[in-house]
Amino acid sequence: MDNNTTIMSNLSDYSSDENGPSLHTRIAFACAWIIIAVAGITGNGLVIFVAIRFQKLNNVTNCFIVNLAITDIVFLAFCMPLLVVQYTLDHWLFNQVFCKLLNFISFISVLVTVLTLVAMTIDRYIYVVRPFENLKWRKPRTVLLLSVVIWLISCIFASPFYYHYGVTNVHDNHRQCVLLSDEQLQKYFCIYTITLYYFIPLTIIIISYTKLLYYVYSKENKLHPKTKYNVIKWSKKRRAVTKMVAVVTLVFALCWLPITLYIMSAYIFPQKTAFVYYFKIIANSFAYLNSAINPILYAFLNRSFRNNCGSLFLEPTCTLLFRDNQRQSRIQSQQQQEQQSRKHQLSTQVDRFSYQSTNQRSFSPMEDKMKKEIVKINNDQQLSPDIILNYEFSDGDCEISDVDGSNRIPIKNTPSEIYLFKGQYEQISTEDTNGSSTLTTTL
Repeated sequence: MDNNTTIMSNLSDYSSDENGPSLHTRIAFACAWIIIAVAGITGNGLVIFVAIRFQKLNNVTNCFIVNLAITDIVFLAFCMPLLVVQYTLDHWLFNQVFCKLLNFISFISVLVTVLTLVAMTIDRYIYVVRPFENLKWRKPRTVLLLSVVIWLISCIFASPFYYHYGVTNVHDNHRQCVLLSDEQLQKYFCIYTITLYYFIPLTIIIISYTKLLYYVYSKENKLHPKTKYNVIKWSKKRRAVTKMVAVVTLVFALCWLPITLYIMSAYIFPQKTAFVYYFKIIANSFAYLNSAINPILYAFLNRSFRNNCGSLFLEPTCTLLFRDNQRQSRIQSQQQQEQQSRKHQLSTQVDRFSYQSTNQRSFSPMEDKMKKEIVKINNDQQLSPDIILNYEFSDGDCEISDVDGSNRIPIKNTPSEIYLFKGQYEQISTEDTNGSSTLTTTL
């Protein structure tokens, strides 16, 4: 995601030793880092633009993703150029303020990243295990506030790096940006660094996912065979989001493992052999690469992001080449959708609910007697006290559920209003708007 390898930059005099990499090797790695920086800035910038451009992507998970993308861009745009110059020339060309900012921002970026991943994991756990206990606060606005808090906390914990880093002559008048402290303090910094940005956060994440998986599989094993397939089917999107968060976290852990091992071993094995030098360069490269990988992960694991990203590139071309045809086709498509929407009826045989779209206004005599129990759902309100309409899915789908989360009904392309009737039935059958599939859930 971002980088913290400069935290131990007192060990960054790569090539001044005879065992260090040659100039050609340093240039080759520097070019690779430049490519990573350009790709990472472009990809993460695209993530932010797509999230802002398409309002339906404005959900909690995507707000966390935008925060990760901003963090990556901050590191790649500010820190990477300084690191490339220092590594290529084996010399610090800039003043002391830039040295302090380099290490300060590096640690902020990695800490913001890992704290955001922790927040995403906890959010996934609460959303799956206790989905209706966080409806009031689980909003994009809350995530924005939480992101600000994460940045402030990261700045506080990163402040020692601004205070203790500076420029000094290491040997042969080679100016280096290093940790200005004795060996004992450097060991404390080492422990502080790897504990705060790696071991503690990943421990929390592992515990959360372990409990989450236990909950999911224990619930599935308790389901009746007739209902298991349907529950798995409707929860596919929720699982996809959870899988994406898990994969992004796993990639972060793997990319940062080499540099973490290097920092741990730097004081255990202080000998600067050729292997140590090259291991650090490769470890740095993996940590840098993490910032460029994330947009690729979002594209592969987030269908909504992938589709909207594709339309972002295809729509201008189509508009330029087929402007008139596209406009006519869009109008015809909208008219067809409106006709289908008017014709469509949400047919139900309900255990506890029977619902109709707003276009189906005629009520049976039995339903007419139950008017006092009718609950009208608008897109901008939650049902209470017995039912909740949940708009988690980014593609317009929603679900109707009891407050305790025991009975959940997914609905494709919900109309502006739905009427629910409490009744004494035993089964719910919901047909997709395109009529292609039917979902039946026993309550």
